[in-house]
Amino acid sequence: MRSFWYPLGYQILHAGQMLHANRARSPQGPFATLIAVAATYCHPEVYNDAYPELIERVRSAAPEDVQIRVFREELREALADPSRLPDDELSKAVQYDDGSSQAFLRRLWRDLYGDESA
Repeated sequence: MRSFWYPLGYQILHAGQMLHANRARSPQGPFATLIAVAATYCHPEVYNDAYPELIERVRSAAPEDVQIRVFREELREALADPSRLPDDELSKAVQYDDGSSQAFLRRLWRDLYGDESA
């Protein structure tokens, strides 16, 4: 499993938690897992190697992989209402070039879950 990489001043506190060095952010804040996983696997500096790992991890996820389960739930929630994402945190963490958070999230869902309804 890939160790998590947090751009933009994120620091690992312990497994599954993070703290943004530039401003206080609850590790349990809205969409924290979605943003952390996306930053780890989708950021341009790691995308070519890491994105296929994410696809494999999601498709072979064991029921006890809580992080992937939470990621999927948060991805569904963000797709349902992208305006709930905190500020531009996702775009800053991932630096996607899809044009919008919604377009990035749709592509991410399609790549990971195919035609399955979100």
